Amino acid sequence: MKKEYILNIVIVFILSIIFFLSCPLSSMAYEKEIKNLSASMTNHITQAGMKTIAVVDFTDLQGSVTELGRFLAEEFSVALAGAGKGFEIVDRTHLRSIIKEHKLSSTGIIDPQTARKLGKIAGVQALIAGTITPFGDSIRLSVKVLDTETAKVISATTGNIAKTKAIEELLGREIEMTAAAGGRPKVITSAMLSKGGAVKAEGFIFQPVKCRRSGGKVICTISLINNEENERELKIRTGGDKSCFYDNFGNQYPVEVKIGRRTTGDHWHQIEQKFPPKLPINVNLIAQQIRSNATYVTAAIVIRGFKKLVIVRNIPISN
Repeated sequence: MKKEYILNIVIVFILSIIFFLSCPLSSMAYEKEIKNLSASMTNHITQAGMKTIAVVDFTDLQGSVTELGRFLAEEFSVALAGAGKGFEIVDRTHLRSIIKEHKLSSTGIIDPQTARKLGKIAGVQALIAGTITPFGDSIRLSVKVLDTETAKVISATTGNIAKTKAIEELLGREIEMTAAAGGRPKVITSAMLSKGGAVKAEGFIFQPVKCRRSGGKVICTISLINNEENERELKIRTGGDKSCFYDNFGNQYPVEVKIGRRTTGDHWHQIEQKFPPKLPINVNLIAQQIRSNATYVTAAIVIRGFKKLVIVRNIPISN
């Protein structure tokens, strides 16, 4: 009996040591990856002769900024500042103030024109931008260095970060980029999303119903509910850089929109629909030639008059 008691104590002691040793390693594993990526970037920045650098918020593939994207950008900024290679890093709080003051971006996306303007206004020679993409148990981090004079990519690198509980929580907290319109950024937490994957946006509820393959098409049905007291009309935009799908490999696909018998098709790039209060109406988003091994899609819906994209994430595809 005494031997068993001692053996149990030893087992608990060993397990405790393993737990306390493994937790810091897993939770801080991202630091090693950021250090490796920043070291690679540092060499290219030095070779290019860049002296003033700015790190903008990292986004997902749809251009949305999450707390994780902002956190990783901050960590990357600190790592570069400590590299000691003779270049300066612009303070990111100051950088966000410039973007807000000059209304350079209403989303997290930095396009070539924005990069040039930001370079001139902030006096930076290079911008570092990144995207984060969930892949199973990890987060894929892609980082680029942009020459602000030419807006060309002078360096790019990728890495993987373990999806710990803390990382996943930051990933789920999206920041609504209203700063360019003069407002304060608003954090969208998981509490704003219902259990079924529904998304609330500007008085509407977007509830995914089903997503299936039909021939060479993928058809996703999303139920829209006007959650206000009065009838409202929505104008859903398609074509060009409007509403689209992203599969779980990060590929983008244009969509057409069908409501009842009406569709946007090849010639119409907008469909209008009146929504009575509290009445669900199904909207079908249809895309061609989505990869056969894609298992889910994320719908990015552009609605005229809305401040930002409506993102309905990770809708499973059934055959």
